[in-house]
Amino acid sequence: MKNTKLILTLALAGTMLPMSARAATTRVDPDPQTSATTNAQEEAWYSNGSKAMDDQRWSDAVTYFDHVAAAKGKHADAALYWKAYSLDKLGRKDEATSVCDSLKQQMPSSTWNKECVVLHVRGSVDAAREIANKERQEERDKAREGMRGGPLVIVGPNGERVYKGTSHETSEDDIRILALNSLMQQEPAKALPLLHDMILSGKPIEVQKQALFVLSRSKDPQAQAMLLDIATNAKDATLQENAVQALSIYHAKDSGAALVQVYKTTTDAKVKRSVISGLFIAHDATRLVELARSEKDLNMKRDIVSQLAIMHDPVATAYMEELLK
Repeated sequence: MKNTKLILTLALAGTMLPMSARAATTRVDPDPQTSATTNAQEEAWYSNGSKAMDDQRWSDAVTYFDHVAAAKGKHADAALYWKAYSLDKLGRKDEATSVCDSLKQQMPSSTWNKECVVLHVRGSVDAAREIANKERQEERDKAREGMRGGPLVIVGPNGERVYKGTSHETSEDDIRILALNSLMQQEPAKALPLLHDMILSGKPIEVQKQALFVLSRSKDPQAQAMLLDIATNAKDATLQENAVQALSIYHAKDSGAALVQVYKTTTDAKVKRSVISGLFIAHDATRLVELARSEKDLNMKRDIVSQLAIMHDPVATAYMEELLK
C-alpha cells in the first residue's frame, strides 16, 4: 500500500511540472521533411542575398542575409558578415560594426571574423579611394610647388607651358636654363651633361630646382639615370629631397627600388618622408609595407602606416590586419 501511494505521488508531481520543463525532458525526433524545407529556404535566401549584392541592391541583401542568420543554419556566420558588408556599402558603418560584434560573440571560431576585421580596417572602399586620390593630388601639388623657383616659363616637348616660377629677379642662370630646356628637346645628348653639371655645381637651391625640373621632364633613359643618381648620392639633403620629389612626380612607377634604397641610406627625415610620399603617389603598397616592417622609429613608421591606411590595396589591407593581431 505504501508503495502504491508513493507511485501515485510521483505520477501527480510529474503532471504538475510546467509544460516547458516536461518538453525539455522529452526527446522529439526532428521531422526530416521539415528540416529539408528549412534548409532549402535558407539556401534560397542566401542565393537571393548574393544576387542582390551582385546587383548592388544592398538593402535587399541586408534583408535576405538577416533571414539566413536568424535561421542559424550552416550559412549563419557567412550571412552575418555579408549583412555587415552590405550595411557598410549603405554607409551604415555603426550597424555594420555591431553585426560584426555579434558574429564574434556568437561564433568566435568562425573564419568570417577575420573578414570582419578587414572590413573594419578598410572602411568604405569609395571613401578610401576618394581620400587616397585627394592625398595623392595634394602630394603632387606640394612637390611641384616645392620645385618652383624664378619667373621662368618652360615650354614642354609638345608646346605646352609646363612650368612657371614665381619670385626672384631674372638671372643669367635663369636664361641658361631656358636655353637648356630648348636644347633638351632638340639634342638631349648635349643638354644632359650640362644640366647635370648645373645641378651639382653648388649654385643656389632655386637654380638647382629649376635644372632638376627640366631634367625630370625628359623621357630619355640617361636623364632618369642621372635623376636616380642625384636622389641616391647627392651630399646636400635639400638637393636630394628635391630629386626624390622629381622622381616621385614623373618616374615613381619605374623608381620604386631606387626610392627604397634612398630611404635606407639617408638619415634625413625630410628625405625619408619624400620617399614615403613618392611610393604613395606610385601606389606602391608592397614597398611601403617593406619600409614599415623594418622601421624602428615609431614616428616615421606612423607616417608610413597613415599612408597605407588610405590605400585601396590588398597588400596594405593585409598589413593593417597584421598590425591588429
